[in-house]
This record gives sequence, C-alpha cells and structure tokens, in this order.
Amino acid sequence: MKKPLTILGLVINMLVVTAQETNTWRIGVQSGWHINKSKYVGGMPDANARFHKTTFGAIAFDIIGRYDFNNRWMIQSGLNFNRAGFEFMLAENYSFTQRGNHFTKVRSNLFLVEIPIMVSYKFKPNCNNWKWLLSGGFAHVVTSDQNFDTQFNPASDGPSSVTYLGSTTTSNGGNYINGRLMIGREKVFKTGSILQASFIWNMGFKEIAHATVNYTVDGQAYQHEFSNMGNFIGFRVAYFLRPLNSLFKKSQAKTQKSFLSGPKNTVN
Repeated sequence: MKKPLTILGLVINMLVVTAQETNTWRIGVQSGWHINKSKYVGGMPDANARFHKTTFGAIAFDIIGRYDFNNRWMIQSGLNFNRAGFEFMLAENYSFTQRGNHFTKVRSNLFLVEIPIMVSYKFKPNCNNWKWLLSGGFAHVVTSDQNFDTQFNPASDGPSSVTYLGSTTTSNGGNYINGRLMIGREKVFKTGSILQASFIWNMGFKEIAHATVNYTVDGQAYQHEFSNMGNFIGFRVAYFLRPLNSLFKKSQAKTQKSFLSGPKNTVN
C-alpha cells in the first residue's frame, strides 16, 4: 500500500514542479568568487626568480532574472557587478612564525558592469528535484576609463627614485562582448523558489586593461607588460524567488477577497 502512495506523491510533486517552470518569470540574486587571468605581452622576457604574477581573485554580485519556457529551456539575464585586475609580488625573507611577510604585493582593481544573456538546457530532475543545467551565451561588458599607479618602496631600500615594486594599469572605457559558458545544478522547492550553484567560464576577445610592472632586485631593474581580456573561471550561488505570476495571482486573490468581504461593521 505504501509503494503506490509513494509513487502517487512523486507524480504529484513532479506535476507541481513542472507547472512552476512553464512560462514563468523569476528574479533573484547571485554571488560568488572567481579568478581572473592575464598574460605576458611585452617588456623584458626574463624575470627575476623573486617575481611572481598571480591570478587576480575577486567577488562578484549579480541581480538576475530568468524566464522558464518549460521544464527544459530557459533564458537568463541581469545586471552583474564584477571586477578584474592584476596582482604582482616579490618574494621576501620571512619567519616561520610570521608567514604573512613572505611576499610584497601590489594590486589593481578594475570595476566592470556586465549584462549577460544566457540560454540554458535543464536536464531531468531526480527524486529530490535536483537537476543539472548547461548554459551558453554572451555578456555585454561595460567599463570606464580607469588608471592605477601602485607603488611599494620600503624606506630602507635606497633612494626614492628606485622603484622596488610598482605597476601602472590603464583601462580604456568602452563596450566589450565576452563569451560565457556555465554548468550548474539547481533545486526547485515546493514553494517555487530555486537554489542554484554553478561553475562559470568567461572568455574575452579583446583587451580591456593593460599593466606595466617595474621592480628592482639586487640593483637590476626589470619591466614587464601584461594584458587582461577579462577571462575568468568562477563559482556562483544564486537564489531565485517564487514565480512572479504566482505572486501576482496571490496578491490579486487577496485583493478580491478583501473587496468581496466588504468593510467590517463595528458595534458601539
């Protein structure tokens, strides 16, 4: 007896979830972390062993909306606030009790605004309403003219005219188009809200920023140039509210109920 009831419950649950993913709008918020990569493009090809160019890590915040055509296809867009940049370091002598002094670092941040358009295919859910999704599309990236001149010169390191470690970063304001892929997993709750976690790959096709780094080690001056096209790999977690049409119907039903019930009579 229990088995038929269990199967009936699963069927009803699947029908409810399917209804929540047919011709529905949702809005949500998304945040996560990513690493942005740059590449060497000029300057001295040989670097000192103490010099390190690392990937640039940053946190993003997104306001997103999605339209589910059915339980297989959806389209997603929004307004993303993102960052890209450069990070350079020189290795230093350090103490095992103070490892935080192992590197001297300079860092520059570029602020980006993105409008992505993604088309997603949703796979069949499991018994707990978790499903995989695969998305592809592009992002319209907007940035302004930004210039950063970051210097680090220890007081004990000779005359001020010698640059111990410094970088100059420039970004020409404009509009850029990036390719974007995403693979994720999401759960649709009975209330209609959705929790989503995904890995994202962003591919730039044009330079958005350029950095020149200068440093001096043992009296030898070095200079290298690096280009940043906005490429990054990241992880995102998103939460979508219940469908907007269901919220509208609920609000409409409350209004009609209040209207039909009329004003309450009071007894003095």
